[in-house]
Amino acid sequence: MHYRSPKIVLLVAIAYLVVFFALTSGLFNSIIEGSRQGTSAFILPSRSVQTIGETIVTMMILFMGMVGTFLLYRSGKASSLKTQEGLLAAGFAVLGISLMIGFRLITFKDLG
Repeated sequence: MHYRSPKIVLLVAIAYLVVFFALTSGLFNSIIEGSRQGTSAFILPSRSVQTIGETIVTMMILFMGMVGTFLLYRSGKASSLKTQEGLLAAGFAVLGISLMIGFRLITFKDLG
């Protein structure tokens, strides 16, 4: 019997990452606490309250960090030096951008 297991495994892995990152981003906090505020703000300047928008932004930051880490991993597996350098630079750039966005989000939330 021939199964299409690589596609199924890929779909399950993506679904697992989405659920894991959603829970890590504070999905339950945004559902419970964010709806109590009754405001239409995208980001609330409070460390204890979170909105669905913040959860989505945090998930995107986590995915960006994962992509940067994957690029760094692929740079170690690259065959040519030019490809290795490009992947290494891209990986650090994506990681740096995700860190800067994350720190900006935290800074904005601390101002409240």
